[in-house]
Amino acid sequence: MNDYNNFSESYSNPRVKKLRSFAQSTYGMEAASYKGIAMKTLYFVAVFAAGMGAYFYIHNFFGGGAQAFSTEYTIFVGALIATAIAGLVASFAPKTTAVTGSIYSAGMGYALTFMSMIYAMQWKGIIVEAVTLTLLTVAVLAVIYSKGVRVGSRMKTALITCLWVSIIGGLLFMLLAWLAPHSAIYTSIVAINNGPIGILFAAIGVLIAAALLMCDFETIQMTVEQGLPAQYEWYASYGLIVGVIYLYLKILNLLAKIANNRK
Repeated sequence: MNDYNNFSESYSNPRVKKLRSFAQSTYGMEAASYKGIAMKTLYFVAVFAAGMGAYFYIHNFFGGGAQAFSTEYTIFVGALIATAIAGLVASFAPKTTAVTGSIYSAGMGYALTFMSMIYAMQWKGIIVEAVTLTLLTVAVLAVIYSKGVRVGSRMKTALITCLWVSIIGGLLFMLLAWLAPHSAIYTSIVAINNGPIGILFAAIGVLIAAALLMCDFETIQMTVEQGLPAQYEWYASYGLIVGVIYLYLKILNLLAKIANNRK
């Protein structure tokens, strides 16, 4: 009965359902394994590290120091566009994840390092704190998941809804900042966002990111236990990388808001 419930529950995970639909034509191929997923995750980490290395090389090429150069901003925007396109393609075509996931990891390696250095210029030590808290959170979540704790189907729906609301809200805010940076609405939102309410929403963002990472753990488990083809190890590994990066960004944002309110 428990096996049946776990099988049924997995279908509430959008990623698992998508993988099942794409896998119908590849029946009989070599099945996915935890070892395979681990190896591909390490590959994405290595590509991410290469993106980080590219940032430091370019930064030092333009002179280094505790400042960002205009050319770096251009490369940063280009990296974000590349990761966004790669992420969209990977979401709709999981079979392409070996390539699109590599593009995402490399681009995000550069972009995330650039953003981290901008934060570090304002708040000393914040990067070490964010990385440490991210790794600790991932470890704690992995232990919790191993104990049988799962995110329910209704919660998953709520998480996806919250994620899309935050993405759309962020895009609208950026548009408002571009079109009317001196408007009363924009300045009011900034004031609220930098206060205690902003810290509260940032903390909620961390909780959402943590719950989404639990869903990524489930995707990995179901990819293996439901015998999906080995090629989908790439998709499961990619999802884990995206989840950890998203968690780091939310923790970094929360720490920055806390530090800003201490001034």
